[in-house]
Amino acid sequence: MQTIKLKPRKGIRVLDPATRKPLPERGEKVTLTTYWRRRLRDGDVEPPQPPRKQEK
Repeated sequence: MQTIKLKPRKGIRVLDPATRKPLPERGEKVTLTTYWRRRLRDGDVEPPQPPRKQEK
């Protein structure tokens, strides 16, 4: 199965069904199961955004 790094959306606590612990705010790699696909669809988690380039 595919893995992806996800982080909870600000202000939302999302439990990892495998560990029963909250997903860290910095994000964590998870196996993209039906559970995580639902969380993505519902907007509870999001992929971390790449750092923005600073404009000069």
